[in-house]
Amino acid sequence: MLFSASRYVLSVAALTTGLMASAGAGSAAELTFWSMWNETEPQAKALQMIMDAYTVANPETTFSVVWNGRQNQTKLRGALQAGTKVDFMDQDGDQLVGGLQKEGLAYDLSGIVDDELKNALLPGTLDLYSSDGKYYQITYIYNTVNFWYNKEMMDEAGATPPKTWDDLIAVCDAVKGIGKHALVVESDAADYNMLFFSNLVERTLGANAVLKLMEDKSGAGWADPAVLDAAQKSRQLWDAGCIAEDARGFQWPAGQTTVALGDTMGELVGSWLPTELLETAGQDFPWAAFSFPEVPGGVGKSTDMEVALIGMMVLKDSPNAEEAAQFLKYVVSEEAQKTMVETGVVGVTRKGVEWPAIIADGATSAAEATALSNFAGGLALYYPDFNSNVAKPEYNKMFLGQATPEEFVATMVAATAEYWKAQ
Repeated sequence: MLFSASRYVLSVAALTTGLMASAGAGSAAELTFWSMWNETEPQAKALQMIMDAYTVANPETTFSVVWNGRQNQTKLRGALQAGTKVDFMDQDGDQLVGGLQKEGLAYDLSGIVDDELKNALLPGTLDLYSSDGKYYQITYIYNTVNFWYNKEMMDEAGATPPKTWDDLIAVCDAVKGIGKHALVVESDAADYNMLFFSNLVERTLGANAVLKLMEDKSGAGWADPAVLDAAQKSRQLWDAGCIAEDARGFQWPAGQTTVALGDTMGELVGSWLPTELLETAGQDFPWAAFSFPEVPGGVGKSTDMEVALIGMMVLKDSPNAEEAAQFLKYVVSEEAQKTMVETGVVGVTRKGVEWPAIIADGATSAAEATALSNFAGGLALYYPDFNSNVAKPEYNKMFLGQATPEEFVATMVAATAEYWKAQ
């Protein structure tokens, strides 16, 4: 039976029992938290339960929360410039690295990152966003990038999860045989579309290869044959009929809705997809996932995983930095992480905490990961302006058939050289 959010909701009292066992005394403080979640979302409800339980266990600590939604970091930056005092916040980890962390506005959390914490969390989840051996985020939600698909449709087509790129094209043919398309995209969502490119490059050259291409300041890194091959294989998905032609005009969430309605088998995206589609697809939708397949002659493994982690950060000028840091440590405690799973319907970073059944395959991918790369290759992490102004629009133009793979490569070579000249 698939996950039912209502069935597993923990009461604040039950969570408090676990937290009180390890709660220590602290200074009296009201911690101000600015969050990327909207108040009505299940993730926000889970965090509110965790904060309420923490206050019961530590009566001297209370919370004032601003639920900002996805533009949290942008709104927070403006508030900080106006003199607003905020203790801690959360956001996509790569966005924080390219934003507040890069700007020196994060509090150093290294003091709470001991061996016990390191051993408690899934490999790489602490280190992915560290800098010079210091830690400025504690990641608490774990999103894996997989092909999320309808298992019953795969079975009906007589296909099995692909291990290689050629296998993937064969799955497309099998699904066409039952009158469906294997994959869908959101044509306006370049972040999602670039997952094909970044994974293909990393399957050929290895984990984090996209960043290495970018760091060739001559621009010649993009002239590597793996880049052209990745662009050509991306376009092959259209040529082979893996993706329906009308998907070229989709706007999010039109594409993912076709999966929920049984018109398309699956989509390459983060493990938030089944949660987002829970209401549309229903509790009994047969979700499954497979990793991005390997490519001939490539050094990257199918167990090398692109991820999108959500991190919490204490602000450098927090009036209550030490108290906020201690709370962040509790957010990744076993009790709090279970609440994130059971009420938030998400994957988490702590080992041994079972993920919701609808994303169980994502938990397997996380546990078996041999290397972690950032979502869509990590350009948004270290080179956000280049990513937004060049990489995403140029790739999307090529992917949707408005430019050739060769033109895409030439543009990336020239634009990267110009970018580094201007630095």
